Amino acid sequence: MMEKCPITGCCLQSPKSVVATLARVSLGLALIFTGISHYQGIAGFIGMVSGDLGFLGFLGTIWAYILPLLMIVGGVCLIWKKQMLVGAWCSGLALASIPAGMLLKPVLTNNPDALGQAMSFANNAFIWIIVLLLTVKMSSCCGKSACATGGMCACGGKGCEKCKAMGQM
Repeated sequence: MMEKCPITGCCLQSPKSVVATLARVSLGLALIFTGISHYQGIAGFIGMVSGDLGFLGFLGTIWAYILPLLMIVGGVCLIWKKQMLVGAWCSGLALASIPAGMLLKPVLTNNPDALGQAMSFANNAFIWIIVLLLTVKMSSCCGKSACATGGMCACGGKGCEKCKAMGQM
């Protein structure tokens, strides 16, 4: 039996665990690199986030500093599979705020023509959210209900260590 890897948390003996690990590391790196890129061009990013927000522009400026940090922290937590809950919250909040903010701008500017441009950014963010959902789902070990039914873990084994520790297997 292979030793558990600190990055994967699993023993990579099943195709599901290999794909889940690669997807999680890839998404985590993408989030980290995107967050770093936003900080590298912070002046332009602030303008993009806070532009067209009218009286809420100051909130956009604050969010322009918080969003990349959430992406970086979420990406690191996803890669190292430590604090997956924190990683899911940070990256999920960062990604979910993008369509909400982009679709708020046409409403605040009272410019329905801006909706077409905002939709492309919003749809892109929804794709990231779906990838995050699938990655977290595949990378998480079985929950209490899966343990009770003898479900398979993302690690590929019948009854992972987490299930055994919960006394469910």
